[in-house]
Order: sequence, then C-alpha cells, then structure tokens
Amino acid sequence: MVFISQVVGKLVSDATGAVIGPVADLAAKQEDQALRLSGILLRGDQLRVGIIPAEAVGEISPIGISLSVPRTSLTTRPLQPDEVLLVEELLDKQVVDIDGLKVVKVNDLQLARANGTWQLVAVDVGLRGLLRRLGLEAPVTAILERLGRPLQEWLIPWQMVAALSGPPTALKLRVSRENLRKIHPADLAEIVEDLGREAQLEVMANLDDAVAADVLEETEPEVRASILKSLSPDRAADILEEMAPDEAADLIATLPEETAATLIAQMDQEKAATVRKLLQYPEDTAAGKMTPEYIALPEWFTAEDTIRYLREHAPPAEYLYYLYVTDAEGRLVGVLSLRTLITANPETPLRNLMDTEVIYLRDTDSADAAAGALAKYDLLAIPVVDAEGKLLGIVTIDDVMEILLEKYLPRLPARFHRIRRR
Repeated sequence: MVFISQVVGKLVSDATGAVIGPVADLAAKQEDQALRLSGILLRGDQLRVGIIPAEAVGEISPIGISLSVPRTSLTTRPLQPDEVLLVEELLDKQVVDIDGLKVVKVNDLQLARANGTWQLVAVDVGLRGLLRRLGLEAPVTAILERLGRPLQEWLIPWQMVAALSGPPTALKLRVSRENLRKIHPADLAEIVEDLGREAQLEVMANLDDAVAADVLEETEPEVRASILKSLSPDRAADILEEMAPDEAADLIATLPEETAATLIAQMDQEKAATVRKLLQYPEDTAAGKMTPEYIALPEWFTAEDTIRYLREHAPPAEYLYYLYVTDAEGRLVGVLSLRTLITANPETPLRNLMDTEVIYLRDTDSADAAAGALAKYDLLAIPVVDAEGKLLGIVTIDDVMEILLEKYLPRLPARFHRIRRR
C-alpha cells in the first residue's frame, strides 16, 4: 500500500531506468465498486494531454513510479471525460463518512494493488494523514509513542465515502448517489446542516426527488429555505411535489412572496391547489398544522366496499390510523377503526359500524389545542372540520411532535446507536 502524498512529486522512470518526469497527479476511473488507477499526469502537463496509461505502470512506492515499458514504446493520451484526478478532485475536499455519519476532510488517499491493478482503497481523514503530507509523520509519531500516546490512523474505506466538494464530476455523482442512499434521511439532514452551501446543493443533486424531499423535511427551517431558494425552480418544484402537502406549505410560507409564487406555478396543478389552500390558514392553528391526506368514506359504503377501496388506493400506513366517515355534504359524522372494519359483516354499511362520538378540532383552534387533544385522548390523529362540520384534514401525532419538542425539549442528540448491516 502507498499514500498519494508519498507519490506526488516523485519521479517516473521507464523500464530502462530513464527518468521521464515528476508525478503531478494520478488519474482514476470508477469500475464496478472500485476506483481504479487509469493513468499518471506528469508535472508541467497543464493541458492534460500526456497521460501515461495505467497499463504501462509497474510499481508504485514512496521512492517513485517505475514503468513496465521503455519510453520509446510508451504511448500517452489525453485525460478522458470519465476519469478523475485524485489530488485535484478529492484531496482537501469534504466527504461524508456514511458509516460514522459525519462530514470529514480528506487529508490523504491510500492506494493498493488488487487483482492486478492499483486502486483507491481508503481516504485518510486523520491527523496522521496531514502530518504525512507535511513530512512530519515519522518524528511526531516517534515522540507520541515515547509519551505513551500513539497516533492512531483514521482511514475510511472508499466504499464508505460520499464525495461532495469540488466539481460535480460523473464519478462523484455516481458514487455519491449510491452511497448517500445508504443514509437515513434524518441522519442525512443533520449532515446537510453541517455542510457549506455548495456541498448542500451537491447532496441535493445526488438524491432523487423523493429522498431529497424526505431530507428537506428533516432539516431546520432556515436551512431548507436556503437550499430551496438555491435550486432551479423546476427541481425545487419537483421536490415540493414529493413532500407531504402540509410540509410543502410550511416551507413555501417561509420563502419570499415572488419565489413562492414561482414555485407554486411550477408544481402539478392539483398539488399546487392543495398547497394554496393550506397557505390560507394561519400557521399556529389546527388547520395550519393539518395534512389534507386522510381516508374519508361515505356513510353508505359497506364494509366490503371499504376494503375494496383500500385495496385499490393502497394508502400509506400512517393514514390507516382511523377511517373517517362523512355524509353526502362531506360533513364528518363518524370514525371507524381498521379492526372494526376487518371483523365486520361485509354487507354492513359504515353508518352501522362507525363510532359517532368523534373527538375533533375546529380549523380555528390553536396548534397547542391540537397537541393537547392528542395527548389527552391518547390519539394518533385528530380530524379538523370547518364551521359547517365539513372534514378538512387531520392533525397527526407527528405534526404536533415538532410543536412539543420546540417548546419543551432541547434538540435531540445528533447521533443514535443503530444496527448496521454490512
């Protein structure tokens, strides 16, 4: 194994021992799960047209690089679009340790020969890597060992890295997208909050719309607003469409009026209409905290009709807490549990199965009242109606948890223990 800091600046010699020139950088290409050495860039080749191909490389060591062919038979080539220069694009850049769930800086790069080729196996993000580059690794390590405080290595396997800083090359987009998918959106949101603006936007570029929406929902309000304003209107609108309507409305409400109008205009018409409706309600009211996504069924439906409806529409699990029953005018008249539905006679209409004693909120009730009602009656969700009793939406326990945490608890610890499958 060798570190790139031990190679850069050293001489490249051909098979006869003739010196060709000093190393400026190493080119690499992503193949399968490995980032394999594909060439050598010599110092002075600013145009990057004289790349020595990896096939001509014999040995790489702290002494230098020796080629397996004489200079007379050496054929160089330009740097290819699918290649990256390791020093230029990875060294000193921010990366995400997807196992430790933290943002770190690359101090060195470790290379090793495997299956007949040289490849990047790890990034050094510790003090030892920095000292190595300064030429101080040996003396500092010796002093610390005599003091009984040996200097530890901090190497992260390349497979556990998502590269973020610098130009968004094809390699980084591909590798980072695969690795970032392994991180839970809540953990990734905390990582995003620790990044600079450019790196934040690169994370968004590496995520599909649905995951990007999940991440934004978990970030602090000022961070999500900043990110959304920096994205193109088309991409921002696509992400907003993937968010829960109430979350999208809350986010849009924090944006300048002109920006908000532009994004809503870019959204799907039906989803935009839902968001516009939610924006009409004050944020500190029950209606301002509700989601318009719920299950409402007409009272004349039978149990069999209802089960068929649920099969056809396959609603998310969180909307199955309670099934709400409405009359012909859309007024809330009852509530039904999934257990009651499953055990009922298929021909029984919902009006004969539902519980007519429904705990509900008015749209003008306060958000605190919503939180209090959920806690007092031990509910997972509570319906919200207008002055005429028409069902508008539901406030879930998830919606009010934010209120309670912001008011009464400090921010939760950034990291939790979890089982990871290797």
